[in-house]
Amino acid sequence: MRKWEKGLFMAGVLTVALLASGYGPHEVKNEETGQESTETGEESAEASQEITNTVSRTIEAGKTRAGKNLNHTENGEDKGNEAERKDKIAKREVVISLAGDCSLGNLSIHGYEGTFREMYDQQGPSWFFKNVKSIFEADDMTLVNFEGVLTNSNKRVEKAFNIKGKPEYIHILPQASIDAVSFGNNHRIDYGAQGIADTVAAFESIDLPYAYDDKVGIFETEDGIKIGIISVDVIYGGKQVETYLQNGIGQLRQQEADLILACCHWGIESTYNATGYQLELGRKCIDWGVDLVVGCHPHVLQGVEYYNGKYIIYSLGNFCFGGNRNPKDKNTMIAQARFEIEDGAATREAELTLIPCTISSVEHRNDYCPTVAEGDRKQQIIQRLNEYSRVFGVTVDEAGRVGHP
Repeated sequence: MRKWEKGLFMAGVLTVALLASGYGPHEVKNEETGQESTETGEESAEASQEITNTVSRTIEAGKTRAGKNLNHTENGEDKGNEAERKDKIAKREVVISLAGDCSLGNLSIHGYEGTFREMYDQQGPSWFFKNVKSIFEADDMTLVNFEGVLTNSNKRVEKAFNIKGKPEYIHILPQASIDAVSFGNNHRIDYGAQGIADTVAAFESIDLPYAYDDKVGIFETEDGIKIGIISVDVIYGGKQVETYLQNGIGQLRQQEADLILACCHWGIESTYNATGYQLELGRKCIDWGVDLVVGCHPHVLQGVEYYNGKYIIYSLGNFCFGGNRNPKDKNTMIAQARFEIEDGAATREAELTLIPCTISSVEHRNDYCPTVAEGDRKQQIIQRLNEYSRVFGVTVDEAGRVGHP
């Protein structure tokens, strides 16, 4: 079993009221695809500031796990332990698996038939990742984007789409060998302060590292390699997330993370090309010192860029996504990054491999069981990834290996 440490733990009681209606980008539904889309207007910056101030900073720091304190430099004994750890992991490799939007629940507008909840009741927690579990078990860390909340609260924020599942659904993740989650996304606030508190409590109940906004996380592999995680929501946060990213990088460096991942929730839904601020922010993350940038939110796959020796994955698409019972585009992927670590840092560029998958094991509906694509379907997805990445000069070969100029 892998061990981990959390970069900044949350404790205390939430003190904010539920958000008022009418804030933020206005979400509308695309009837053809069944996807939600986001219309951003001039009010987005003001709304994102309000959301950040009233929700994301509502849990105070200070809690530790398993008797460990990550302030390793506060006494001589901890300094010695850290030096011993660094020596232990000299010239080691680490493999990280990354998957996209995982919504363990339903939309509030859903009934029961054909939903994630019905599938859970029929099949149990082991159903959802059973076709990819062997991949996740074989790596050193698996990270997914956790979109939505786990709560029994019915006090939803007034918006077009609200996603929630039952708190007991948290046990799906460890059964699937999922080791950490990014939580910086536009559905974190769907059930207000209570929804966030209940979901964080669920994460902590299974010792699951998580990150969002100014809360950073660290996962430690069996070999003692520390992987730092930052997770931000550009949809509501706008350019304010740059502060979270830069401060998070500083925190993780202080905690001597060997690698830093930046998870960015960004872009325009149902579009296959990264544009505008995605490109700007992704490159800034690399310039600030992030080792790999991981994107979500568009609900479909987007391209991969190689920039200054590092990779930016602009969108991993949906993965185990309870928010849509039958999306038109069911293509997805698992991205695997292999790093070589020496003296607490990556010594060369990552080796990146993309594993084509579908979000469902059947084509006629979403059964919430991501499945590795084979044969023609696999090659079709690789062909599309090449199309989306061509503008960056990046290529994906038949085995999914990523190349660059």
